[in-house]
Amino acid sequence: MGGGKETTDERTKREEEQQKIEEEKQKQRREREEKEREYEEKKTEMKSHYESLERDRKDEWERRKREDDKRREEEKKTWKKKIEDLKQEQEEEIKRRETEEKERKEREKKERDEMKQKHEEEIKEMKMKHQDEARKQAEEFNDFKERKEQHTQELKEMLDGRQKQYELLEKLYKEIKELPAKKEKERKELLQGIEELKKINHCVIL
Repeated sequence: MGGGKETTDERTKREEEQQKIEEEKQKQRREREEKEREYEEKKTEMKSHYESLERDRKDEWERRKREDDKRREEEKKTWKKKIEDLKQEQEEEIKRRETEEKERKEREKKERDEMKQKHEEEIKEMKMKHQDEARKQAEEFNDFKERKEQHTQELKEMLDGRQKQYELLEKLYKEIKELPAKKEKERKELLQGIEELKKINHCVIL
């Protein structure tokens, strides 16, 4: 048995070893393939998961965006309505103030006109009253003047008449005193008559 020739046992052993090696390689290949498959499945699963998350995130973002757009639109409408209401209130307030100002001016003008008319009527009434009083005073003065003149004239006429009576009585008195003694009785009667006239006319004859 030389060193160059392989025995059956050795060949069998070598073949078994090669078979084991081959089986081990196949096993490792299967394990590697299984791991690769698991990796790909995991990778695919992760990819699907991330894609699903991305879709969910995108859907959520779009939902929030729609809600935000809707909310902003509603807020815009609300603010627009508030602005329109405020503008309308301001216009109504301006109209109300203009109406009040117009009514106030008309009322003040009416009051001024009424006061002016009342003042003019009072002045007219005072003027007429003054004229009436002046006319009445003038009439009273004229009546007084006429009465005074009449009274003065009557006094003058009375005084003139009494002066004439006095002069006449004085003349008669002197003539009677100069009558003769034989006519004493007649003289006394005449003197008595003169005394009675003196009492009536309140005059004194010396």
